[in-house]
Amino acid sequence: MNQYNSLDITEYIKGKRVDYIDETHTYYVDGVKVPSVTQIVAAILPSPYSDVEPTVLQQAASRGVALHKEIELYEKHQLLGSSIEFNNYLFLKKYHRIKSLDNEKLVIIEHEGKIVCAGRLDMIIQSELVKGIGIGDVKRTYDIHFNHLKLQLNLYRLGYMQSYGHTIDYLKCFHLRKFIYELIDIPIDEEYATHSLIKFIEKAS
Repeated sequence: MNQYNSLDITEYIKGKRVDYIDETHTYYVDGVKVPSVTQIVAAILPSPYSDVEPTVLQQAASRGVALHKEIELYEKHQLLGSSIEFNNYLFLKKYHRIKSLDNEKLVIIEHEGKIVCAGRLDMIIQSELVKGIGIGDVKRTYDIHFNHLKLQLNLYRLGYMQSYGHTIDYLKCFHLRKFIYELIDIPIDEEYATHSLIKFIEKAS
């Protein structure tokens, strides 16, 4: 854990050191490994990919990672990406008058004073068409698995508000493929996120 590479992230949240190790996609809070938001979603809801070949999943995941990196480099360093999906992202941002306020933000989620998990949300966004600030999530999957996405983004919302004390007013998904570019509204459901968190804790204990 001492040999971090350039893709690893360390931030201090509410006085706690939070490390994200990119190679293994793992999180540590004050040196203790904790589950990710993705792992909690997977523990609560059945996988929509159980019948998909591992090699196909790996190829899709690699393309998704590449798109996320294109968007991150653009938002942080104004480096233009070259993929069709990236250009679709720019179109959606312009059409919906969205700007990115922060990218790849670490969050931690607590319950009754104990750290339950950590995660890294895609972006904090602001739109001229909607009041407040929101979470934007990028998905390159062919199908949008709505229940999984709803739980994931509501957990991120809970984590961001706990971690930074700012209210998240809306949740949106950038669905990006070569011939698909849509911005999907995801309902806020704090009770669902909290209930799922408690369910995960009970299963793990």
